[in-house]
Amino acid sequence: MDYANFSTKLVKRNFRLHDQDSLLLIGNVKEGEVVKEVREPSYIDSQQKLF
Repeated sequence: MDYANFSTKLVKRNFRLHDQDSLLLIGNVKEGEVVKEVREPSYIDSQQKLF
């Protein structure tokens, strides 16, 4: 498995595909696709703190 930005070519491609107005991080929702919001509890508050 490669690291997320192992390939400079892939980083540049993903940068071009980013749309700040899109619901997705990379790309856009295409016709016929459905985006569902999932209720997922946050585990950040229940993690132990060092200080």
